[in-house]
Amino acid sequence: MLTRFAPSPTGYLHVGNVRTALVCWMYTRNQNGKFLLRFDDTDLQRSDVKYINDIIQDLKWIGINWDANFKQSERFERYNEVFLQLIKEGHIYACYETREELDIKRKLQLKQGLPPVYDRSALLLTEQEKISYEQEGRRPHFRFKLDRNEVVKWNDEVKGEINIATSHISDPVVKREDGIYTYMLPSVTDDVDFNVTHIVRGEDHVTNTAVQIQMIKALKAKIPTFAHLSLLHFDDSKISKRTGVLDIKSIKEDEIEPMALVSYLVKLGTSNPIEACACMQSLIDSFDIKKFSSACTQFSLSEAYKLNSKVLQQMPFEIIQERLNQIGVDSSEFWYFIKNNIERFSEVAKWWKICKSDIEPVILDKELIKIAFNALPQGDCNENTLSEWVKTIRQTVDIKAKNLFTQLRSALTGTETGPELAKLLIFIGKENIIARLKEK
Repeated sequence: MLTRFAPSPTGYLHVGNVRTALVCWMYTRNQNGKFLLRFDDTDLQRSDVKYINDIIQDLKWIGINWDANFKQSERFERYNEVFLQLIKEGHIYACYETREELDIKRKLQLKQGLPPVYDRSALLLTEQEKISYEQEGRRPHFRFKLDRNEVVKWNDEVKGEINIATSHISDPVVKREDGIYTYMLPSVTDDVDFNVTHIVRGEDHVTNTAVQIQMIKALKAKIPTFAHLSLLHFDDSKISKRTGVLDIKSIKEDEIEPMALVSYLVKLGTSNPIEACACMQSLIDSFDIKKFSSACTQFSLSEAYKLNSKVLQQMPFEIIQERLNQIGVDSSEFWYFIKNNIERFSEVAKWWKICKSDIEPVILDKELIKIAFNALPQGDCNENTLSEWVKTIRQTVDIKAKNLFTQLRSALTGTETGPELAKLLIFIGKENIIARLKEK
């Protein structure tokens, strides 16, 4: 089994792109197959190498790897071979209409209640007429000639049996007037040459699939298995409050965990419940393309964020150790304590700093803190230190436990809320506790 993901490097990856990539990747990994990364950069003016680098980084961030990768811009010689072969066999023909002329034709057809399908008038041109057009300075664009008597059928892995009547489809342009190939021909050529067996993409490509099946037949190649995912629909009013946009670059900057996004996207639109999962292999093992529904799929970034803390809670120290080391945290005990008290990974650094660095204590009642300082139990802090400490303080002063906890937390952490104070004392340490309580 070989699948492929083929982004165009003309911008950043969007969550819809990443969902397709994840489904495609998990589909093949579940079957011990291979995954091909292809960059559709035939439009050299719009494509940018910086987006190729960004796409690679985003895919790595989400946890996707690949067995091979290439750029279509490296294969123009091969596309030219196939192009000339299909011209020779009568599958591709030259057209000389300008965009304005084609637009007028479409408007007339619509006005007459007809589908705006290209009328193939270019096939009636004589050689002399073609020469005359070229002498005028017109450059031809080229179309693939569809078999309009065929109803293209295939059994889609997601949508079931699909039937497309090509009589309602215009012969697709495969090469523009400026000599640039459109999506169709290079994509089919690559799928054939690399023996791609399964193609996963959005349902907006269903009509393209009918066209490409006819092109694959023209090349006398084997037709792959297709799966067309329902498109994601977005609740912009909610999303804009969080990030404003839905590219992966922005989502990363907003500190969502990769596995939180993966957990959400690979179950979205399936019959399975959406649950946090910190183990990629577990998701691969349970993956089933048949679980995806063809119904409309609603995407909500806030739902993905809800999984963030749960994913962090599931992460063992061994998995997160490198990231912890990068922020100066080298304690597995601290990770296992703090991971249940954070929404984002950056909060680890915040609480490590509170425990280990100089902070500005917030003293709400100087007399009470003076009493607390004198009542501090002897020896190193342990899980019983706080309860013993509170008991001793309350023997000296009449104060409600809740108020006392607030006073101690503010003095020791500079905040009014946070992780369990009894365990936090262990990581703050006796020396820092004394320094923060001691009257300056």
